[in-house]
Amino acid sequence: MKNEFKTGIFFTALGQYGSVIIQLGLNIVLSRLLTPKDFGVFAIIQVLVLFFRILAGQSISPAIVQNKLLTNKDYGVIFNYSLIMGIVLAIFFGFFGNILSKLFDNQIYVSLSWMMSFLIIADSVNCVPNGILAKEKRFKEVNLRFLFSLIAGAIVGITSAFLGAGVYALIIFESIVTISTLVLNLFLVKIEFTKSLDLQPVKSIFFFVKHQTLFALIDYLYRNLDNLLIGIFLGATNLGNYSKGYQLTAFPISVLQSVINPVIQPILSEHERDYDLIRDTYLKITHTFAMLVVPISLFMFLNADKIIYFLFGNQWTQAIIPFAILSLSIWAQMLAQTISVFWQSRNLPHIQTCNGLLSFAIIGSAIVIGILTQSIIGVAYAVAISYIINFFVSATFLLYKGLGGKISQLINVLIQPFLLGVLLVAAMLISNPVLSFSSLFLTLLARGGLWLSCITIFLVGTGEWSKFRMMMKK
Repeated sequence: MKNEFKTGIFFTALGQYGSVIIQLGLNIVLSRLLTPKDFGVFAIIQVLVLFFRILAGQSISPAIVQNKLLTNKDYGVIFNYSLIMGIVLAIFFGFFGNILSKLFDNQIYVSLSWMMSFLIIADSVNCVPNGILAKEKRFKEVNLRFLFSLIAGAIVGITSAFLGAGVYALIIFESIVTISTLVLNLFLVKIEFTKSLDLQPVKSIFFFVKHQTLFALIDYLYRNLDNLLIGIFLGATNLGNYSKGYQLTAFPISVLQSVINPVIQPILSEHERDYDLIRDTYLKITHTFAMLVVPISLFMFLNADKIIYFLFGNQWTQAIIPFAILSLSIWAQMLAQTISVFWQSRNLPHIQTCNGLLSFAIIGSAIVIGILTQSIIGVAYAVAISYIINFFVSATFLLYKGLGGKISQLINVLIQPFLLGVLLVAAMLISNPVLSFSSLFLTLLARGGLWLSCITIFLVGTGEWSKFRMMMKK
């Protein structure tokens, strides 16, 4: 297990850190070529296509990983059903564009819907090879494939934006990434194709897929309800500014979560009955991530204006305050995102669904309250507070119901990260007025250098660095 974990972490980190650089660079360039309204229009279509992509079978991949009895022929049968489902859903989504065009009074949604419908088919076809690659722990191939697809998509997307494609440049980027992934998947994974539509392979994964899909839909609703309601009630421009801040907070979450989650389930699924192992792994990962992400949250909060102006330019002023507020919840979002994979590792998707419903009740209610303020700042406050509450509720539920643990164990692993946060806030409040230069780059570089120095001193002084190295060895 140790070697698999280290190998998985290395290649997954390589893929995810590379992807962050590529996506951030893409975001910086496109933010100067496109308008907040363009990003708002894309955010609306992206929210809705994600719903259909979940229905198209994203839960099949973890189900394949979890099921130990599937054969090569079974994979071929499941592939057939995935393809059929993808085609049916793609057609529905294509026609759904007519509804969007009337709802938002913009005919562009008709063409955008049909363009994005092909992604639904590709995603559905990708499910089986993605699951096989994860099950076989082929982390190297998965992440090199991911990087290649992103690079290809970024090149074509930026070129399209320079040629005046507008919001279509964002669609083109997504399309190239998904199609490239599909082509590479079919090259990397040899599926035993068959004409069979035998229901038995589908039945063997149905329970897991059913609950995982339900959880994914619930997760989708509370993570995208703010975007959808802002688009409907506050307009595309407000949505563009809000989503820009939200996307920026998602970068560190995506990096850390995407490094660890794809590795955890394939490995821990082999030890689903070992409560102690899974609980200890959860607590150690929570502690380690908190030490990283609490400082990130605070740094982004205290330097929100500098970050927005440096990365995206002056046209994104309205995104600063929502970004700053949402930054305070980055640590909670990150730690909450790791919880679902431990439910999967314990093979308890039905309880995971209950956890998802609880999260939806907390976050969904807060979003509605935020919308009532008629301000993206009010929505940001509501979302940030609800994410923090949701983390503590979900973590407590996991410990008691899934891992045989106690809330006191969670509190213990969070004490030092929060202490580090308090010390960092004090250091930054004292130093930030001094570390302010005419150059935004120099300002962020100086403040980031001080931030990293303080973290390093704390980790070494408290012995946390030695503990981290020891944990990785074990």
